[in-house]
Amino acid sequence: MKVRLITRFGMLVAGLCGVVLGSSVTSSAQAAASNQSQQTACIAIVTPTVEGVPGSASDAAKGVSDLIASYLQGPTMKPLVLEAKLPVLAAEEAKQKGCEPLLIAGVRRKSGGGHGFMKALSQAAGTSSYSLPYGGSAASTVARAGASAGLQTVSSLAQSTKAKDEVSFEYRLQSADGKVEFGPKTERRTAKTDGEDLLTPLVQSAAEAIVTRTGSK
Repeated sequence: MKVRLITRFGMLVAGLCGVVLGSSVTSSAQAAASNQSQQTACIAIVTPTVEGVPGSASDAAKGVSDLIASYLQGPTMKPLVLEAKLPVLAAEEAKQKGCEPLLIAGVRRKSGGGHGFMKALSQAAGTSSYSLPYGGSAASTVARAGASAGLQTVSSLAQSTKAKDEVSFEYRLQSADGKVEFGPKTERRTAKTDGEDLLTPLVQSAAEAIVTRTGSK
């Protein structure tokens, strides 16, 4: 009889320990997930406006979106490229996906010599050996840009850029309800030589300002 009681008592203790341990593990996992969620900021990227494009503005806008996303990707930030094209629908999409604020941006090119703007943007993306400024192969630039569409946009713009051309990058952060939280700000660069990449440093500078602002909140 004693042996049975001891055995049952041991089983009861073991069962209670299992429940406590399981509850502790679950709580720890939930706390870790909650902590990670709180530390990761989400930026919803609205389809940028691109002015002065004789070819496919849609392709150019997608490339700019991918380039922006590549610079905002990190352990404490998650960029989300929205699928909706219209601002009102983009705001609704951001709300549904729980990602705010919205990043609204635009690229504008002012020609310094009267030549065409981004004339190569409508070319097929199959070419694998773009000639890019500042040296480096297409493969290394893909690694930096993080997306083929972003790579082609950078390369196409650089190929058609002439000295004295100006590219501006305008951006702001706002809530899905339309409240401006940061900006609007404008970054500008003027080409010193033919074939200079103006877009990448503009996007990088804007991304750094956005990350700094988001991290300081």
